[in-house]
Amino acid sequence: MVDRIRYHIKQYILLIICFLFTSLSFGQSNDTLDQVITEILNKEFNTREGNNTRLSDDSTLVMHFISEASKFKSINSDSSLLFIRKAVDLSVRSKSLILISRAVQKLGEYYMSHEMYQDAAACYIKCLRIEEYRKDELRIASLNDNLGLLYYYMEVFDKSLDYHQKALDIYQAYNDVPGIARVLNNIGSLHSSREFCEKRTEEEKMADFNTALDFHRRSIDQYSLIHDERGVAKVNQDIASVYNKMKKPEVALGYVQKSLEYYRKINNPEGIEGVLFTLGKTYYRLKDYKRSIEAFRESENIALAGRLTGGIQYLYEALAMPYYDIGDYKNAYNIYIKYMTIRDSVYNAEKSRQIIELETKYQSELKQQEILRLTAEKKRKNSLIYLLGALIMLLGFSVIYYIRLIYKNRIIADQNIRIKEDKILQLEQEKQYLAARSVMEGEEAERSRLASDLHNGLGGLLSGIKINLSSMKENAVITHENVSSFNHAISLLDTSISELRRIAHNLMPETLNHYGLKTALEDFCSQVSPAGLPKIVLQFFGEEIRYTKELELTVYRIIQELVNNSLKHSGADRIDIQLFSEPDRVSAQVSDNGKGFDSTAVEKEGKGKGLQNIRDRVTALNGKFDLRSRPGEGSEITVEFIIS
Repeated sequence: MVDRIRYHIKQYILLIICFLFTSLSFGQSNDTLDQVITEILNKEFNTREGNNTRLSDDSTLVMHFISEASKFKSINSDSSLLFIRKAVDLSVRSKSLILISRAVQKLGEYYMSHEMYQDAAACYIKCLRIEEYRKDELRIASLNDNLGLLYYYMEVFDKSLDYHQKALDIYQAYNDVPGIARVLNNIGSLHSSREFCEKRTEEEKMADFNTALDFHRRSIDQYSLIHDERGVAKVNQDIASVYNKMKKPEVALGYVQKSLEYYRKINNPEGIEGVLFTLGKTYYRLKDYKRSIEAFRESENIALAGRLTGGIQYLYEALAMPYYDIGDYKNAYNIYIKYMTIRDSVYNAEKSRQIIELETKYQSELKQQEILRLTAEKKRKNSLIYLLGALIMLLGFSVIYYIRLIYKNRIIADQNIRIKEDKILQLEQEKQYLAARSVMEGEEAERSRLASDLHNGLGGLLSGIKINLSSMKENAVITHENVSSFNHAISLLDTSISELRRIAHNLMPETLNHYGLKTALEDFCSQVSPAGLPKIVLQFFGEEIRYTKELELTVYRIIQELVNNSLKHSGADRIDIQLFSEPDRVSAQVSDNGKGFDSTAVEKEGKGKGLQNIRDRVTALNGKFDLRSRPGEGSEITVEFIIS
């Protein structure tokens, strides 16, 4: 009940905050930011002011807002965004290109930190347009470096490297040592993460890691030239991460300890917290689980104490591993639950907390104003007004109490109804599950019986007929005119036997029983692949694990049904089958580049008997089913089963 009330309060406060943010739009003009920039550029070009634009008197305040935004970046993202929008609004009103560029770049950095990459790219492009007009090469280098980081997070290697290289060329031309060091380190991180951007072999990965180490060491050389110990510490941490990826934690340990020593020396909680995370992962690779847990726990304590909770979910994900490996399954389970809970809600939780703080301050100010007002009125009003005020307050509290009582009872009643509905829904789902499972088991049993009857009964009978006919051909005298007809009959009999075996195999594939999913699917693909298009491609990932007969048969039938549907209806020229085999999970995906269909309409209207059969099979084994398709965009269907 309390959580429900808090939820409604938060929603109400959120509406207030959204209204306040709306009022912080770019001035009172309806022009977009692009239009404002174009107007300023055209005006400056026509008046030939160019790069001599004088900074407005608001420049100090704009830079103050940007500084405050940086200060709140790791502590309170909403406050950071508030200061950024103030900076953008003021810079646009001042019509100063350099201020607009810096404020919008800060907005792009905010969007990038929240994985809003399209918005971040738009901001950086606007800034590049301004700086190319101003011909400020160092600012252009900074923005190219930002775009390189943007594509790094988007896992687009070539574009990221291209932008970083542009930034590096400019910094080297101007001999800007801090810029050179920073970009070299960014390029090193890009190479160490190339495996996430492209499919790389083990040899290529090792080459990438060695390239990354080379750039990191060159970065350290540059930072050392200007005695930037913080930069050196940051690169040491990145080098340690590379050696961990290379499975050389014993080498990584020295680098991460150097980095930790520096951050402890300057007492930088944020730096210590980040390095301890890397240290914990290093000790984990060294199988020193006790020290790994200690490092992760210290990192957690610093993060919670300093409210540095951005990304703390990854800390909990890593912390669960050493607990699991030492057999402390209770702690491993509890910590992993924290990871799952925080992963999708950390930003929302932080926003809710800040909204409540803002509302508390707002209510405190209102109460203070009310106290001052009542104190002033006390000197002017008589006792009758005091009495009336007291009666009104009493009446107000009574009404509020009565409304809250009704609201509380309504919430309790809603909760009881919801509990009953959930129980009914659960029973219905269990009933559907049992029904679907029974239907599938009966269907497969009937398939198996039919396959056996066809193969052993009718198949044996046809083979016997062929043997007898062949014997007749050798022993009987057949005229020359009838030889061709007799041979044709033998050929038709061979074709019938082959077709009978194919039908029996489709009903119950023997390859699946003897060799498993991978081999059975390879045989299936070779059988159904047409001479021309579409091309059927099977990709297998993971280990060749044997699952239960029921699960293997279900996955095989689903893929068989999906491929046949694509061959019949999609008009595709390529069908891709992907099978993921893991000890605790098996997943299959079938996609094509055909004409597609409206999946929403199909599901809503209940069309597609084949799709319904697949859903029934997935339901029978308590799996997951996902369908994605649009007209003209092909189709993609994924099923997944968790092995408990």
